[in-house]
Amino acid sequence: MNEELIATAEMGDAAKKFAESELGQCLLGMAEQDVLLAQGDLIDIDPDDTKKIRDTQNRAKLALSFKQWLFELIDKGEAALEIFRQERD
Repeated sequence: MNEELIATAEMGDAAKKFAESELGQCLLGMAEQDVLLAQGDLIDIDPDDTKKIRDTQNRAKLALSFKQWLFELIDKGEAALEIFRQERD
């Protein structure tokens, strides 16, 4: 159990460092920009073009998912670290 907690905490720490890094900030910004672009594209898509609407929605969902996955890893890592500390004390 401790090995799993430590691995989760380390993964969360790596995710946090990545999110705070220049590369992480750049990719998070690109993901946010992609969501905004997809939202803008939806305004101009023919309402009968369901394939293009679905593709555009999926593009936005993927960009949102990237951010969500990254912050989930950070949250899980922080929770694992807290559990590890409580068990240790």
